[in-house]
Amino acid sequence: MSDRGRDNAAEEEDPDPVQNNRNHGRRIDGRCVFGVKKGMDMRLFVVEKRDRATLEPIIKREVAPGSVIHSDEWPAYRQLNAAGFVYKTL
Repeated sequence: MSDRGRDNAAEEEDPDPVQNNRNHGRRIDGRCVFGVKKGMDMRLFVVEKRDRATLEPIIKREVAPGSVIHSDEWPAYRQLNAAGFVYKTL
């Protein structure tokens, strides 16, 4: 079973980033920086996990309902349309 995409996954290199078209390379364990940006205003948050339970409350607190959110295809973002945002992948 693959640990790809799991927060506790060991650091590993993507075997073929061109073929899978997901733009990820080495996995990083531990804290991450999550950011939201509008114009010149940028807010950064250090998060322990990159999951829906961690990121969605930050988005709901920091982003106006109905806003268009451009992001990657990280699974934690899949429910943003249902939460009142317009979610588009890069």
